[in-house]
Amino acid sequence: MSGFDDAIVEFDLALNHYLNGDPGAVQDVFSRGEDVTLCNPVGPPCRGREAVVRAAAEPSSHFTGGNLKGVEEVSRFVAPDLGYVVRIERGQAHVDGSSEPIPYALRVTLVLRREGESWKISHRHADPIMAPRPLATAMEQPPA
Repeated sequence: MSGFDDAIVEFDLALNHYLNGDPGAVQDVFSRGEDVTLCNPVGPPCRGREAVVRAAAEPSSHFTGGNLKGVEEVSRFVAPDLGYVVRIERGQAHVDGSSEPIPYALRVTLVLRREGESWKISHRHADPIMAPRPLATAMEQPPA
């Protein structure tokens, strides 16, 4: 496996901790650079190490008993110092003490870059859009 592949595997393993209320392992895979960005499905885009750490920690605090069930890779490109993966992540977790685990599927883009001898995530975008939808649903509607 390449260092790029190792970083993806490390992130996937970290997601299991994340889905059990521990965001630390996921945060470790993110870049330390101030240009790191995160677009998670429950908040606005954020930029900078401190903002990404904070934005990643909050959703994780609601999860227990979760796990990543599978990943479907759609596309990838890797150059010597930069690469990306587009994929579907499927998992489940108890949310805020729910009696049953709640399944999820996210459309995800991960951008990684080489930082020293390792690869780090410099950008993650995740959203729940998994099926075609009318264009109007993606556009802001003016107040009535």
